[in-house]
Amino acid sequence: MSNILVISAHQDLNTSVSNKLILNELQNHFGDKISVRRLSDLYPDYQIDVKAEQDALIGADVVLLQYPTFWFNTPAILKKWLDDVWLYGFAYGEGGDKLHGKKFLVSTTTGSGENTYNGQIVATIDDLVKPVKHSALYAGFDWQGVYPLYGALYIQGVHNDEHLAQLQNNAKNHSNTLIEKLEALL
Repeated sequence: MSNILVISAHQDLNTSVSNKLILNELQNHFGDKISVRRLSDLYPDYQIDVKAEQDALIGADVVLLQYPTFWFNTPAILKKWLDDVWLYGFAYGEGGDKLHGKKFLVSTTTGSGENTYNGQIVATIDDLVKPVKHSALYAGFDWQGVYPLYGALYIQGVHNDEHLAQLQNNAKNHSNTLIEKLEALL
């Protein structure tokens, strides 16, 4: 049986619409084939348990990063997780082959619509994800691409119920895309 590891790096899933729905859909579909590490719940103080995270990675066949793009970057906790967990002797360097051959993909949500990420004023999503992609390739992962969900911003009291329903529908469709991709990798 193949195992899917999801690293969720949303800073507050309680306020999330899209990221929370995506995680729930993946867990409902894959059941015991999937493990979700909610970094903000596990490490509210940013003190990452390196051994626990490395063990989770070792046990996975497929790794999915699920996070919102904040100010055209990864959330701070995800960057810290990468720095703390993907160490010499584990992810690279002598003996650093623990991640080799594992499938790796990114799913990210954005507040702005796709037209914002046109490469003119704001970089494209592919450009914004390059540091994560190249880190994964350097660590020996088998890169499987980035899957963005654009325009996923919901602010209670600002957006109406119709907007919320549309976001939920978009997140469900995005989840189905991820499920199809993950199923193909198992």
